[in-house]
Amino acid sequence: MKAIEMIGLVALAALLAMAFAGATSAMAESTVLCKADESPCSSTNSLTHVHETSVGKAKLLTSLGTTECNVLFLGDTSEPTEVGTPLVVTGNFTYSNCELAGSNCTATEQNGPAELEVLREGHETAAVTGKGLVHLVCGKTIDCSYNGTGLKGTAKGPLLSAQVPDNGEVSLSGQETTKEVGGFLCPKTAKLDITTSPLVETSLTTATTHYCVEYARANTGKFLKVNSTTHVCEEEDASRLGKFALTFGRPGLAVGTAVCVRLSSPVGLYNDSACTSDNAGSTGRYEKGTIR
Repeated sequence: MKAIEMIGLVALAALLAMAFAGATSAMAESTVLCKADESPCSSTNSLTHVHETSVGKAKLLTSLGTTECNVLFLGDTSEPTEVGTPLVVTGNFTYSNCELAGSNCTATEQNGPAELEVLREGHETAAVTGKGLVHLVCGKTIDCSYNGTGLKGTAKGPLLSAQVPDNGEVSLSGQETTKEVGGFLCPKTAKLDITTSPLVETSLTTATTHYCVEYARANTGKFLKVNSTTHVCEEEDASRLGKFALTFGRPGLAVGTAVCVRLSSPVGLYNDSACTSDNAGSTGRYEKGTIR
């Protein structure tokens, strides 16, 4: 079975249509999803679950025609994430009502769950990037694999979104993908168009809740110690020689909670948000820790 990494990759970008109100700067300390246009986002309005649907159908355009599918994404935000790092949403895509030139097609996500990153770039705007894999079959002849690198979605918040209802949107248009695997019926290139929108109005703001996390090993964190009374990270070390890190995440995580943290630098022992896939070279984006 071959695969097509386009609809998945774009849908990724599309999925975070959700959250882009109250955007400020790509250099902001934290990026969170919020039910209200407020910054920082209060604990009562903080969103940790994502439900996105395509506006119309996602389209993969080739010289043989256009394949169209409805797209649904369900995911959850990571908890916690180092300050200065994009917000990560981990979840799964579902594709339905797929067709090419009147013929039915099937599209299935592979190698899931998908992992998306969202980073504010300005007021009511953000960049959404990710990685995913979808297997597409149309009839007995279309079974192709397309690789997309550098795909990037543009997100808009409720104040800028043109969608109805006006909950926000993420869009990607005319971005080129290249055939990786497939027979002569698979064109060498394909272009992807997709727009998605969240089911509820979602703004992208800053975090009110921060945690000091102690990693299981030294030379990983940006701080050398934690204040046992205030639970605040102290003595920052830019070279990451400490065991502690300042993170942001959903409210309510207690001191002593074991967590898998998304790192701002690739120095972790794990490749995934569950800290289950080992990285032998210590170049992963995740590390196990404990909230202090």
